[in-house]
Amino acid sequence: MANKRGIIALIVLPIFLMVFAIQMVSAKVIINTQPNPVYNLGDTVPVSVTLTSPTAASGFLEMTLICGANKIIFYRNPMSLTANEPKNVESSLILEKVIIEELKGTCSIKASLGADSASTADFEISDLIIIQSNVSKTEFNPGESIFVEGNAVKENRDSANGYAELSILDGNSTILIQQGTMNNGLFSLNISLPKETKSGNYLLRITAYEQDLQGGVTNTGSKDQNIYIKQVPTSLEIVFETQDVEPGTNLRVKAVLYDQTGDKIDSNAFLTIKNNKSKILEQTEKRTDEFLEFPIAYNEGPFYWTVVSVSNKLTAESNFKILENESASIEIINNTVLITNTGNVPYNKTVLVKIGSQPFNINAYIKVGNSGRWVLTAPDGKYDIIVNADGQITGASIALTGDSIDVKKASAAVGSLVKFPAIWIFVLAILGFVAFIFFKRGYQKAFIGYISSGIQKKSHGQDKPQDYIYGPKSNKAELALSIKGDKQDVSMVTLKIKNMAAIEHSHDKEGSAGEMLKKVIDVAESHKAATYKDHDSIFFIFAPARTKTFHNEENALRVSQRIKEILEEHNRLFKQRADFGISLNYGTIIGKQEQDSFKFMGLGSIMTQSKKIAAASNGEILMGEKMTDKLRNIVKTEKHKRDGLEVYAIKEIKNYEQHQKFLRGFMKRMEK
Repeated sequence: MANKRGIIALIVLPIFLMVFAIQMVSAKVIINTQPNPVYNLGDTVPVSVTLTSPTAASGFLEMTLICGANKIIFYRNPMSLTANEPKNVESSLILEKVIIEELKGTCSIKASLGADSASTADFEISDLIIIQSNVSKTEFNPGESIFVEGNAVKENRDSANGYAELSILDGNSTILIQQGTMNNGLFSLNISLPKETKSGNYLLRITAYEQDLQGGVTNTGSKDQNIYIKQVPTSLEIVFETQDVEPGTNLRVKAVLYDQTGDKIDSNAFLTIKNNKSKILEQTEKRTDEFLEFPIAYNEGPFYWTVVSVSNKLTAESNFKILENESASIEIINNTVLITNTGNVPYNKTVLVKIGSQPFNINAYIKVGNSGRWVLTAPDGKYDIIVNADGQITGASIALTGDSIDVKKASAAVGSLVKFPAIWIFVLAILGFVAFIFFKRGYQKAFIGYISSGIQKKSHGQDKPQDYIYGPKSNKAELALSIKGDKQDVSMVTLKIKNMAAIEHSHDKEGSAGEMLKKVIDVAESHKAATYKDHDSIFFIFAPARTKTFHNEENALRVSQRIKEILEEHNRLFKQRADFGISLNYGTIIGKQEQDSFKFMGLGSIMTQSKKIAAASNGEILMGEKMTDKLRNIVKTEKHKRDGLEVYAIKEIKNYEQHQKFLRGFMKRMEK
């Protein structure tokens, strides 16, 4: 056995020494070509190596991809070299994940044979795609399409081929996605937003990627852009605090505007309240989701009324009901029982009256707003009186006279005098005073709605404008202390001529003052304004009841501009200059157009404020705050404080050319 081992050793040892001697021979490894600076996944990196040796040599040629601390041998082949004969080896590295796994970044390739090796220069392995795209805008409406086109280039500067993807993200959630192909780097994508997309900020992400043969993603890249989905009004609702309204209480109603997802929108809304005869009782602008309060009179009939709202080109209409209220108030006045209908339907009930212990039933039928009176009689004496109307008990101890105990209905005229003797005395006194004033001052002529009556000359030959008469009666406005009419918002132009007396008695030129004032009033009344004069102030009222429109602000502005021009022209031509001021204001009145005049009563401070603003004006047009808000889109203003008032002077009219065209056309019509 020992002999066999010795024989094997003698045979193997020389062979081993021979192979070891060959491998110890020095071989030279030379890298022939250097790689490109950047490669993307899927690319091929060519490797060319030359091997030389001064003696015959053999071994394994290995090529290794080295990326930082990680490396992979992608080529290993046995080589046999003849002495001094160079040998070229051509190889390549395919940058696919099945070969290089997850290696990327800064890398190099090392070729080695035995103890000798050589390495390439560093190069980058990338999986990045760079996207260039244009999105024309950043704000979109729900239901709108977003169109994106662009170009995708890999980091190695080659065009990408694969797929493009457009997605919309809300935080970390993808709410919408659209895919398309990408050829030679070009792509176009179109995504439609659902109509119910919620308003807010979103992320628009464009993604481009390539795939390998196994379907895995190789190169990829994305580009993000912030977009905003607008809040679009889609529905308008009228909301009542209660749709059954008690007479004598306030209706509370509001308009609520909703967007595409049912969320509320803060905006403005016009609310119109119509009675059962479609007569407009209130029309005003409120913020959405803000209640409008409208008083319902205690005697309004039990009808269905309508509320109409308009906001952002949406209209809503809804009805509410005024409930029936059969009620009455009971009073015992002297020897009478007075029952007044305080409800909104006829009072039709049986009322129990006790005179002492004697009961009587009164079958009361009293129309809305009326009263009924019953006279109590009894043999002379003092009696306890109890009146019971549906549990409403009224009592008194009074002295009665008569032949027998009885309850009889009295006439309405006598009842009224009995109930309100002091009021009748007061009314008679007022009527007497009014008659006295009327006959005392009846010769004086009114100044409202006048036109020039021509030139009247004094006996000594001097000319003086002194007499004016009414124009069309319907253009005259009369201030009423009590009026039953429509509540309406009006635009008001106020002209204050501070030296009115001097202007009226000016001798500059025949008819100068009359012509000037006639022009002023013609301008206003041609636009359906009603004219009211108070001393040295003339009010031109643009009321919806006359103009048939709720938007009178622009007409009032134009008329005020023309009035200013007329007065300035007068001051250029005549020695006696008009010291004037003009105000433009907005407020609420109660108004009613009658055959002979427009009756009105100002609500709030519109009349006094208009006069004060006109008094603070020195030949320019000054506006109140409400009118300034109404004309904000038309005029630029400058805020001033005069005489303790906040007023707004006009700096610029934005649509100036259109405004001037109107004035020029109006002047031509006036000249004709």
